[in-house]
Order: sequence, then C-alpha cells, then structure tokens
Amino acid sequence: MRPEAAPSEGTPWAHGPGRPKNIPETAIVLNQRIITRESLDSSVPAALKLKKRIKRFALDNELDHLPIGDIVSVALDEWLTARGF
Repeated sequence: MRPEAAPSEGTPWAHGPGRPKNIPETAIVLNQRIITRESLDSSVPAALKLKKRIKRFALDNELDHLPIGDIVSVALDEWLTARGF
C-alpha cells in the first residue's frame, strides 16, 4: 500500500456483528444530567488544524464552552456503529 493511500484502498475493515444491544444511543447518554466519563487520549494530524478550527467555531457561535468530549463521542460512536461495533 502506498503511504498516501486512503484506508479504503488497502485491506478492508473488518465488519463487526453489529452494535451491542447493551450500548445506549449517544443522544440518550449525552442528555443525562450526570454522565460517568472516561478519558480517551488521541493525537490528531496537525495539518487538519482541528484545534484552531474548533476555537474559530466556538468564537463564531459565541460559545464559552465547546463540549469536545461530546463531539468526539458522537463521531466515534457513529464511526464504530457504521462498522458494526
């Protein structure tokens, strides 16, 4: 596989058996008053300038606090669910 090749050009992702039945929908969890959280540490490509874009989004929308953890939760949950996990 070429270094610049997209993940879809190489070995296909394994597809899981489906979203586990004991995993609630993201919206239900995020709408709870008290949410037990765990840390998820990840590095992202600097070229995407995600930190700068997030700050710009917050400023443009006059937000004092942007729930990064909630945004990441939605994105990862949708990504995993689409792949059957």
